Amino acid sequence: MQGAEMLQTLERHHQTIRAGIAEIQRHCEEGCRDMAGLSRARLDLTSASRRRSKFISDVVSPFLLEGADEQSRLSLADFLVAFRARRLLSDEHIATWSDEHIRSDPQGYCIAAKAIWAMMEDQIDREARILGSQLGRHMETVAPAR
Repeated sequence: MQGAEMLQTLERHHQTIRAGIAEIQRHCEEGCRDMAGLSRARLDLTSASRRRSKFISDVVSPFLLEGADEQSRLSLADFLVAFRARRLLSDEHIATWSDEHIRSDPQGYCIAAKAIWAMMEDQIDREARILGSQLGRHMETVAPAR
C-alpha cells in the first residue's frame, strides 16, 4: 500500500467514525430511549475506531518511520503517545458507561459522550494534519520526475 492509498483509507476510517458519532448523537438527542440501537451504535463506533487505530499502528506508522528523518520521527512519536493516551481515555469511557449505567443516567452519559466525541474529532483532525502531511511529503519524494 502506497502513501496515496493509505491517505484515502485513513479518510474512509474518519468518515466511518464521524458517521458513528452522529448516530450516537442522534440517540442522545432522543433521550437514549432505544437502548438496543444505542448499544449497536456504540459497538459499531468502537469497532470502527479500533480498526482505524490498528491501521495507523500496523500500516501507517511503520510506513512513515521507514526512512524518516529525525524531525519526522519525533513528530510521529509525539503523535503516537497522544494517540495511545486518547485510546485509553476512550476505553475508560466505554468501560464506565455500560448499558445499565446509561439506562440509569442517560443525561450523564450524553454529557460524558460529548467530551469523548470532541476528543475523537480532535484526534481525527490531528491525524489528518500530521499523518496527512507526512504521507503527502512521502508521496512528493517518491513521485516520478516529469
